[in-house]
Amino acid sequence: MKVFKNITSTLFLLSVLACTDGFEEMNKNPNGAEFATAAQLFTNAQYNFSYNIADEWNNGRFGMYYAQYWSSTYYSEESRYQIRENINQIMWDTFYADVLSELKESQRLELLEKEEGFENRIAISEIMKAYTYHFLTDIYGGPIPYSESLDAEDVTPKYDSGEEVYAGLLTTLEEQIKILDPAKPGHLTGDIVFQGNVANWKKFANALRLRIALRMIDAKPAEALAAIKKSLDPANGGIISTQDQSAALTWLPATPNNNPMNESFKIRVDFSMSKTFVDYLKQYDDPRLPVFAQPLLNTNTYVGEVYGLENGNGSSNGNRTLVSLPGNYAIGAQAPTIWLDLAEVKFMLAEIVARGLNVGLTATAEQYYKEGITANMHYAGVTDAAIAAYLKKVPYNAAKWKDSIGSQKWIAMYTQGMQGWLERLRLDFKDPISGKAIFVAPADGSLDADVTDVSTRMSYPLTEASLNGAHYRTALEKLGGGNSKAVKNWWDKF
Repeated sequence: MKVFKNITSTLFLLSVLACTDGFEEMNKNPNGAEFATAAQLFTNAQYNFSYNIADEWNNGRFGMYYAQYWSSTYYSEESRYQIRENINQIMWDTFYADVLSELKESQRLELLEKEEGFENRIAISEIMKAYTYHFLTDIYGGPIPYSESLDAEDVTPKYDSGEEVYAGLLTTLEEQIKILDPAKPGHLTGDIVFQGNVANWKKFANALRLRIALRMIDAKPAEALAAIKKSLDPANGGIISTQDQSAALTWLPATPNNNPMNESFKIRVDFSMSKTFVDYLKQYDDPRLPVFAQPLLNTNTYVGEVYGLENGNGSSNGNRTLVSLPGNYAIGAQAPTIWLDLAEVKFMLAEIVARGLNVGLTATAEQYYKEGITANMHYAGVTDAAIAAYLKKVPYNAAKWKDSIGSQKWIAMYTQGMQGWLERLRLDFKDPISGKAIFVAPADGSLDADVTDVSTRMSYPLTEASLNGAHYRTALEKLGGGNSKAVKNWWDKF
């Protein structure tokens, strides 16, 4: 953040010093907007957030690897937990300097203009800020700049602990859910996720509160239970209950607004389906396999790439006669970037019942489990007959509810690499039928001395040590294990 602000200030100063009389008028674009509007800034924030969690670096070489949906076709360093520090820095900066700053500025303009429904629009931006911080705190293991992060006068913000961030997020969501009023307008333009539907933003906020509550439930059970009850209280606006209420950004057919992974595959083939994922889908004849993946060239056979091979050690280099590549479900031009959908909500409800929480739900864990699978399969275009056949092969196991719910939730989260990885860490699930492990360590070993199986967090960008040193050192003390990718998140108790 400090780097971004310093660069921006320097460029602005240089531009002022370089000006000569009349140059300002000569340099104006007569057809361009002089100032960004609140709606434009909100659109940018949604776009930049979605791009940041869906591109070839943060999703492809990070999330999709750590969840073992994909393997590397040749350059395998990231799948073996050796990251590129410049990419990590860009991910961090995009969340803070782009998304969060754009949301803050959009809110400032809404407050200045105070047009009808501005209270809704400010609240929606606050909900999206909470969603962004949720990603940041979980990715980086807990402590992040939070309460002081958007103060333009403070270039060395403190790191709040993961517990403090989560408490703040829950408070924010509760406050904004109360403010949202579907009787008043939301974004008349600029909302590329919910097209101005205030009621859907309310449902999304409640569903996000459910996700946060379940992620922290093993560490803060009382606080989690209270949040779950509030999310499920109909008086608070409800949760996502139909597919069209799911939160997702659907990309456009052509560059530069097509799915970023689609654009990546036009240039080179760096990713294949992982053997881990393909073999698990094949084990139970999952009808989503031909939707998620492409068969080997001119065949009906699906083969996943061994995860974590050393460069050149038998890797496919993207050869379609050797390995299955992702299907259009993941890399199509208009393939949506999912934020939080119906299937995830159903699996969360299944977990709530499986944990024996008395929150007024009337269906069984098994019923919600089946509804979660069904929701994802319908979204993938699977027929009802194929769904019914599949459900018989993967019956719900109440004694191993983490395995049943976890394995199916992981499949349903395909394309959501970061969240698939975080749920893998939280639930530690195995195959509920055989009891065998689903995931594997990198075949040719980890390139990180601290990590053997899977990274449990992303390390902080190295510039934080020099630009925000005192607070950075405090963050490491809160983590308790240095800036290591093997330190567990505060909520990861098992």
